Order: sequence, then structure tokens, then C-alpha cells
Amino acid sequence: MSQSPSSGTIRRIWQRHSALISLAGAIIILLVNFWAGMDAHWDYEYPLHVDEYFAMGYTDAMMDEGSLTYHDPYRDGTISKHHEMGFHLLMGSFREMTGLSWLGFYRIAPAVMLVLISFLVYALGHREGYGWAAALFVILIPTSIRTLGPAFLVPMVGAMLFIPVAILILHRIESIGTTKALLLLMVLIGVTVSFHPPTGGIVFALIALYLFALTIEGLIDRKYFRSGGVIAAIGVMLVVPLMIMLRWQYAYFDRIWEKMPNNDSGMTELLGFHSGFIEAFGIIATVLFTAGSLAFLYVRAYRLRTYVLPAYILLLFAFMYIVYPRYDLGPNILYERGWSYVGLFMAIMAGFGIARYFRSISRLNLKIRQHASPIQAVAVMAGITVLVMALTTGFFGNKRDQYAGYYYMVGDQIRSDFVWLGENTTDSHKVALMEGSLAWTYPPIAGAGNQVNGAVASPQAHKWSQEAEAAFNTGEIETEWIEKQGASVLYSRWPVSQEARNMSNNDLIQVRPGVYLVPESIDAAH
Repeated sequence: MSQSPSSGTIRRIWQRHSALISLAGAIIILLVNFWAGMDAHWDYEYPLHVDEYFAMGYTDAMMDEGSLTYHDPYRDGTISKHHEMGFHLLMGSFREMTGLSWLGFYRIAPAVMLVLISFLVYALGHREGYGWAAALFVILIPTSIRTLGPAFLVPMVGAMLFIPVAILILHRIESIGTTKALLLLMVLIGVTVSFHPPTGGIVFALIALYLFALTIEGLIDRKYFRSGGVIAAIGVMLVVPLMIMLRWQYAYFDRIWEKMPNNDSGMTELLGFHSGFIEAFGIIATVLFTAGSLAFLYVRAYRLRTYVLPAYILLLFAFMYIVYPRYDLGPNILYERGWSYVGLFMAIMAGFGIARYFRSISRLNLKIRQHASPIQAVAVMAGITVLVMALTTGFFGNKRDQYAGYYYMVGDQIRSDFVWLGENTTDSHKVALMEGSLAWTYPPIAGAGNQVNGAVASPQAHKWSQEAEAAFNTGEIETEWIEKQGASVLYSRWPVSQEARNMSNNDLIQVRPGVYLVPESIDAAH
């Protein structure tokens, strides 16, 4: 079959400069991810979620005292080996290396984290030819105030880095070597648990399923020794994390375990069940995810292990849409945070699907003897059109913005007040904020050593916050109530609007709008 001059020229250019073109393409994809990661931060210089602030607060306290045991900036008492200390150590180290302020660091860090996730996804699928496409679809992982996601620099997102790494090791286990791969996976589980225990559970379950499939492969091949070694490794991998949990994070996992059989719906009692995730990811991208999953199963590149990832995704979907909403079974934390894991898996499979489509186009020459180049050109343009539409309709869609639900809790006035308080109060003074979620923002902005009272992620669910809000709305507050909180400073600005309410109490001394001192508490402190 004759070849057109243009196609021949393109092929020669690719053969000569394929490495350079591939590198340029990878850099462009990573830059797209950085731009997407900055989307929520271009016009807003502060973190968007309370989880980001309390991670800052704990990290700042840990770094200031130079120990894994430090005074809790949000509660009375100390913290010893926080259950997310791995993330705190990483963020503290990066901040020290960059020399940025916390607010400056947290403004760009979510974009950097998204770039890292996309790079690891790219590495996961590079050898099979779908890494570039999967890395592009990473930008579609939805983020919301309730479920979190890549737009926030939180422990869960940091732990998500290890999901593609785990899959990569499991897909390359023959070339890496079984013993070395199992050791790497054991370390990976430990690190992930230290970042975010629920994500550690997700990674552990995924690894266990892969190793189970690998064991079955060994038995089919009559490699009984290897299968026995894998079974023993699974046992060790079960025991080691369990020992870590019991020794280090017993209280944390005990709370989760207690809630599972008691129909404790957590946030769903207040906010209802989730909706809009598929629309936020994008309908076209979801279709590509479905097609990619089917293509992944059809190609069967990893023998029995091929079925693990699609089956795991299906199990997660079943939990999110059926098991938990209908029967109230399973940990609430998995329901609230599991959507980001699903989004990551959907991005990987959608990338596999579109990359497989483009790869199949190159094989048309083997089947079509006439007019191959025009057909290939039309097919390529159709694929590019679908890819662009999937990315743009997903990322720029109104449903995505509605799902996100971003709001700007902190502004310049609140920041100015907190900085002033940090500079003009001693470590012995505790500040009480009239709105519980805003309280999380005080220690990292005021500076290390500052304490706050009443920090809660969901003020509507706590009696103290309801009492504080009632006093805030009426403007009437009793001095005794403030003193019970152990606070010597009262702050009465409201988040978002930054409105300062005047409090009608003659015992309080107003030193600036929204900032009141309690003289009795000050005298007691001195």
C-alpha cells in the first residue's frame, strides 16, 4: 500500500525525535495539572478547607517544639505521635526547605501535589502506553468541601500518592522480584497509614487482593513454593499493620470500629447522602472510564491480576451507592473520603480507554489496503475531539462547581486580627472564637504557641458551638461562660462575611473591632 508524503514525513520526525517529543508532551501534561491544581487558588491566597488549617496547626506545633509529642493547640493536653504524623513531618520538612510562610506554602502546594499524583499515574501506565492519557484525566478528580480532593493539601491527598505506586509495583512484580516487591509494599503500607489511616486501609485491601490473585496464578502454574511465600507474606502484612494500629493508633481505629455496627451515619445525618459525583467528573469522561475498564479486562495484560483493579472499583461503587446509603454498613469515613479514591481509579481507566483507542488506530494499516491514511486521520480527529470534550466539559462544567461548594472562610481582616493577637498575647492566653470552624484557622495564622478553644469541623453538631452561635446572634454573653472555656480573649467576627458583632457585656474590654479581653482571666494568668 502506498504511503502519503505527509504521513511519511511525520513518521520520520517521530522516529528521530520521539524521546524529545515524549518529554515535551509529559511536561505539558504536568503543567496542565499544575494549572488545574491552582484553579481554586489563583484569586484566593488562603487555604480553602478547615482540614488544611488544622494540619498546619499541628505541624507548626510539632516543628516549634521539635518533637512528635507536643502541646495541642486546639485542646488542653498534649499530642503524642499524631495519627497523621507522616504527613505533618513531610509538610513541615518541605516548608522548612522552601522558606515559605504557611499561607504561601499552602497556596501552591495543592497544585504541586496534583502534579505529583499525575506524574505517578503517568509512570504507572507509561510502559503500556496509557500513562499520558491517565495523567490528563487526573485533573477531573472532583473536590468538594465535604469529600475533600486534590484541590486541598490534606493528609488524604498526600496518602493518595501511594495508590499508583502500589499498583505499579504489583504490575511489575515479576521484573522487580517477588521478595523485593513484597518488602516495598510493606513499607508502602506503613508510610500510607502514617499519612492517613483510611487511605492506608484502601491501599492494604488493594494489595491483598492483588497478592491473592498472584497466589492463584502461582498455583495454576504449579509454582507452589512461590505461592507459599506469597501467602506467608500476606500473613506478615496483616500482622504488622495490625500491631502498628494497636500500639500507635488504637484509639483512632477503635472509634471507627465502634461506629460500624451501630448505624452511626456521621455527617450523613446532618447533610444527607452525596450526589453529583459522576456529573462533577464528567459524563463523557465517565463513559470513557466504562469503556476503558472493559478494554482493560479485554487486553488482560496482567493475567488474573487484570481483574483485581476493575473488581475493586466495582466494590467501591457498590459501597458508595448501595451498601452504605441503603444499609448503613461500613465506616462513615470511607463513605466521606472514598469518592476521591474512586475518582483516581476512574481517571486511570478513562486514560487507558482513550489511549487504547489511539493505539488501535495505528493498526488500521494492517487491515485496510486502500485509503488507510484518510481513515486514520478521521479516526485521530474523532479521538482528539472526544478527549478534549471529556476534559473540558468535566473540568469547566457547572456541575463541578456546584459539587465543590467552595467558600472563602478567611479574609484579610480576619488574618490581620489573628496576626495582631498572636503578636500581643502570650502563650498562657487562650482565644475563644464564636464560630467553631473558624477556630481551626487561628493557631497557624497567629503563630506557633497560640491556643484556641472550641475548634470543631461541624459546629451545627456540637452543643458548645450552638451556645456560642446563640450568644453571637443576640450579642449577649456571660463572663462566666467565657471563663469556663479557660479563655482570656473573645473573638466575634464571622467567617466569610468577616462581620464583627458587638457583644453587650460591661466586663469585656474591646481592644479592636471583634476582639474582647476578659480582665479576670488576664489577672489570673499573671
